[in-house]
Amino acid sequence: MIMRREIYLPRAREFVERHGALLERARLAALRDGLPPKEVPPELAALQNPDGGFPYELQPSRPSSLNHTAVALRWLRELHLSGSPAAGGAYAFILSRQTRRGIWRESAELQAFSLPLWMDPESAAGDVYTTALCARTLVAHVDAGLALDRAVIWLQAHQGHDGLLEGFKLHASWRAVPAFLHMLGRNARPTRRLVAGLGEALNDAWTSSMLASLLHCMLEAGYGLRTELVSRAWALLQTRQQPDGSFAADEGGEGAADVTLTVLDIARSLSSSQAAHNAG
Repeated sequence: MIMRREIYLPRAREFVERHGALLERARLAALRDGLPPKEVPPELAALQNPDGGFPYELQPSRPSSLNHTAVALRWLRELHLSGSPAAGGAYAFILSRQTRRGIWRESAELQAFSLPLWMDPESAAGDVYTTALCARTLVAHVDAGLALDRAVIWLQAHQGHDGLLEGFKLHASWRAVPAFLHMLGRNARPTRRLVAGLGEALNDAWTSSMLASLLHCMLEAGYGLRTELVSRAWALLQTRQQPDGSFAADEGGEGAADVTLTVLDIARSLSSSQAAHNAG
């Protein structure tokens, strides 16, 4: 049985304010105020490569990577800057890198670095993960219909008997949910199997980062607390807040301030949807 408790939001915000980098504090301000900054924060704008992408590990002068361009686009959305030239260039970069079969894979030139397995351009599991990530990222882009159609058709061919995508099953599958729902609808069998598979896999061993990422994608797709997977994941996540207000990051992943920001965004989304439901 999950012991529910409320997340202490002021302490979470205070943690980000104290320990977050400049960009994380800017994202917190946009989340709190609902207003975009006057321009793309210089520390993010300076990273963008001439091809529109953002560099591997967000380190200047490195080649653009699909994974880190998706991260930058998530940050731009959180800053309410999805319509900025920087976001437009990043979307164009991702669109330009899709194969005719609908796959996204990282460039071979990134193999000069010590890539994590999910970014390996020679890995079939990496193809599934990166395609799911890019498809999720493009759901918000108005001109991505054809690219999304190709991607979702290809991803369905890699959906296993348990409903989950092959390879990095959990992480790829929850990232694919927004694209599946957008292209196929909530009641389509592939979408229902994807969500059901995630529900079967959810357990108390999931980390804060995993729970936050799952919930972010589910809410982005339009699911709410009436969906059992969302309510169970939210109940688990509420037990994970640290005494300093933070939510721990996975080793090798984004930092605690980034995970805590995601949790704050989830709490805001759930509060807004609950208020709308009550008003209705």
